[in-house]
Parts: sequence; structure tokens; C-alpha cells
Amino acid sequence: MTSDLNERAFDGASNEELSWNPTVENAMLSSKAVEILEFLRWYARERLDSRRMDERRSIDLGVVPDFASAGLLGLQVPRQYQGLELNYRDTFRIMEQLGAIDCNLFVMTAVQNAVGIPPIMHHASEQVKADVLPLLAQGKSLTTSAASEPGMGSNLRGMTTYATRNWDGSYTINGTKRWISLGAASRYLNVFTRLCDEQGRELGYTGFVVDTATPGFTAGPELLTLGLKAVPQNILTFKDMRVPAEWMLGTEGEGIEAANAAFMLARLVLAAGSLGAMKRSLEVAARYAARRTVATGLLVENGRTQQILTDAVAATQAVETLLDHITSQLDMGEQPPELLYFVAKIVATEEMFTVVDRSLQTLGARGFLDTNIVGPFFRDYRLFRIFEGATEAITVYVGKMIHRNPAGFGELVHALPASPQVTYLVEEAASFTARRAVTEQEQHILFNVLGDLLCWSVLAALTSSTAYRSEMHEYTAQWCEHKLRQRLTEARRDVRLELPNVPTLINHIAGYEETIGNVDQRRPDEEHCVDPLLMR
Repeated sequence: MTSDLNERAFDGASNEELSWNPTVENAMLSSKAVEILEFLRWYARERLDSRRMDERRSIDLGVVPDFASAGLLGLQVPRQYQGLELNYRDTFRIMEQLGAIDCNLFVMTAVQNAVGIPPIMHHASEQVKADVLPLLAQGKSLTTSAASEPGMGSNLRGMTTYATRNWDGSYTINGTKRWISLGAASRYLNVFTRLCDEQGRELGYTGFVVDTATPGFTAGPELLTLGLKAVPQNILTFKDMRVPAEWMLGTEGEGIEAANAAFMLARLVLAAGSLGAMKRSLEVAARYAARRTVATGLLVENGRTQQILTDAVAATQAVETLLDHITSQLDMGEQPPELLYFVAKIVATEEMFTVVDRSLQTLGARGFLDTNIVGPFFRDYRLFRIFEGATEAITVYVGKMIHRNPAGFGELVHALPASPQVTYLVEEAASFTARRAVTEQEQHILFNVLGDLLCWSVLAALTSSTAYRSEMHEYTAQWCEHKLRQRLTEARRDVRLELPNVPTLINHIAGYEETIGNVDQRRPDEEHCVDPLLMR
């Protein structure tokens, strides 16, 4: 079956012929979503210059007004606030399309719709909603959320920026945020902080919608990123920034809830964008493989190439199946288990980057050229494994949650339809929740094992239930089952690992200087400040 499938899957057919039926897709989407998809495809062909944006480190001037006119900057904002009020399927499909076109445009649109608008839409006062949401939905202003800080990592509770309640009921914000997408370009920011009362006593965490025209706000240096160069990442400083109580998101102490809700949605949006990047990368790789002649004949007819591309398609279809499952729940008004959001983010971004890398490798030397589509994808989409929680951090977090509630593993996965053989594997995976670690380091490894096993148990269960749909679905189910078996083998090894202690490890690495020397560069920097004699 596999060989025959490989040959027919990559016989030179386009990506659209392989997996996209516009009639079926359009029947599931609103007319507005279909209109936006058609607009984006036209825009990509006729107006977009991704290379120019990358070189200039800025989005073309026409993009924001063009996207605003199309409704892209207020996808789920209620119509009463001038938004489109699209459902999740429409929204994720649009984000997938953007992911297939340009990572910069995807991130700009995702930040506005998933990170910036939801805290305002769900937690701001009615007056703030009435004042701000129409501006955002119409693209007259941009918005984002400022949570990340230099020493915080993926732990929101590690933030040090704080807001102090004043005697008149207002609040004063002090602190620094870092790695904030659209931070300097946004008129409105959702700022998440620690909260103190008038005497300086800690009251938990809170969030505010702030107008960046307020005194005390400074947009600092742009961080020079490896990829995603057209979407600035900024350092933001708040110094004695005074904000009224009406700008608070929810009530005192609700800041973490508002932030978490936005970041959960953002994880699904990242999965949708990853899906688009996977499909586009494979489309380019398949075009090349079907045209390139090598020693064995056409590259696509080489068995190893067929295997690589077929596995990449299986990964893509597995991610699509998972996202479709979650989307259906959301649009039916059901709330998916929180851990599924993490699973979607982990597997989508990890498998996406593997697919992009494999596609680049398939292109050979052409893949290493910055003009050939997949190379910039490699740079730009690398960030997705870090965005909204680095894979390692959130995998450990998922494992920790499962270890605290061992029954949760089975409850989550057994709620999904699965074949008998996958059910057996899932039960073995769930048995790892009974393991106990002695040291803190062993505990971290165990949590990572549990998080990883949950991810692949979910994928194997879901894809086994759709294996009947086509031969490609059948291959995807087999591939996911095989991956789960591999993960179980690795898990048995990992929980028995005996690692060298930290001093031994660090001292060994420090010893590399004996062979490579001290090669830290001391290049002169550029001066950007105005001469003090010319300043006011």
C-alpha cells in the first residue's frame, strides 16, 4: 500500500489536486471567509513582495490599510463593534492561508486577532469596548499584549512589572517588557503586571488596556531577529505611567486569566499558521521533485524521496485532523480540554519545522537560496517553536499537569475515538503517570516524557478514527501509531537516564575553549543618538 500511495501522491499533481476540494471547503465556510481567502490569494500573487519586506525589515505601507479594508484586522470582533464576527473554522482557515503566504503577514494578523483583541473583547469595560474595538476592527489602530519580560521565560507569574493602586483609584505602572510583536506600532496595549495596593502589599496580577500616547510609555529598541524581520519585536518601558481604573481588564487579580485566555487562542492560531506553512513548503518541494532529474531518474521517483515526502504529508494531515477536531468543538460551543491547546501548539509547530526542513533539504542547493520560498520559511517559522511557550517548557508543563492528575491522561485520550491497537498503546503510555522521580532533574525528564506521550497518544487516537477516509488517511494513521510506538521506546529509556551532574556538564563544555579559543567578537557598534549639544 505504501509504495503505491507514494507513487500516486507525488506523480506531479499540484497541492490543490492532492488535498484541496474548493467546493467541499467552501461549503464549510461562510461567504465572507471565502471572499477573504480569494482576496489573500490575489494579494499574494499581485501585490506582495515578501523579499522586499524582509530586506527592509518592515511591512509594506499598503498592507495594513489593504488588510483593514478586507476585514482581516477584526475577524472575530462582534458586528456591533464593526467586526466580522467569524466563527473559529473561518478564522483558522484564514490564518492557515496567511501561513502559506508570508509569516510576517500571518504574525501581524494573528497578534491583532488572537493576542491583542480578545482580552479587550472579553475583559474590558463596556465603555472601553465601545471606544476601542471599532478602531481595531476597522484597522484604524493596531493592538498587542505585553507580557514577556527578560527573566520571565514561559512562566507568566515570573513577571516583575508592577502596577500600584493610587489613593484616587488610578494605577501607576512601572517596568519593562521585551519581545513584544507590534509593540511600537500599536496604539493600544494589553499590559499584564503584578498588582500592589497603596501600601505596596502584593494583590496578585492584573491587566490594563493602555493608550500608548499616555505619558510614561516608551517604545525602546527593535530587537534584530533571525527571521520574521518585517514584524518588529520591541522593548517597551513603563515609567510612572498613570492609568485610570476604567482601563483595567476585569477586576483586580484577574490579569492571569485574561492573559491565559488570549495565549490559549494564540496557540491554536499558531497551529493553523503552521499548517499553512507545511502545505506551502510541500507544494514547492513536490513541484521540484516532479521536475528534477537525478541519477536514479526523476527525484520524486526515488524511493527515499517518496518516503520523506509521504511522511511529511502524514505529519501535515495529522496536524490538520487535530485542529479540525478542536475547531469543531469550539464552533459547537464546547470547551476543549485546556491540555489540547498545548498539544496542538506542540505538535503543530514541531512537525511544521520538520516539514519545512525536509522540504528545504529536498530542494538541495536551491533550498539554501534566500529567493526560493522555503529558505525564508526556515528562518521565519523557526520562532514558532518558541512563541507562546517554548516546546520544552510547555511539554514539561503538560506532563506536570498529567502527573498531578493521572486519570486525566486516560480521560482526555479515551474521549477520542481510537482503534483497538492504538487504545492498547495509549494505556501503556498512561501507565507512565504512575512513575515517581527521586531528584528534581529526574522529575523534569519524567514530565517531558508524559507530555510527549500525551501529544502522540492524541494524534494516534484521532488519526486512527479517520483512517477509513482515504489511503492517505490510512497512511497517516499508521504513521502516527508508529510515532507513538517510537515515543514509548524512547520513554522507557529516558526515565532510566543517569545524567552527569551540572558542574561536570558545565565544566566539560567550558573546556571547549582549550580547543576553539576565545573568539568573542568585539566589533564597534553604531551610534544612533543625537549629539547632546544639539538636544533641547
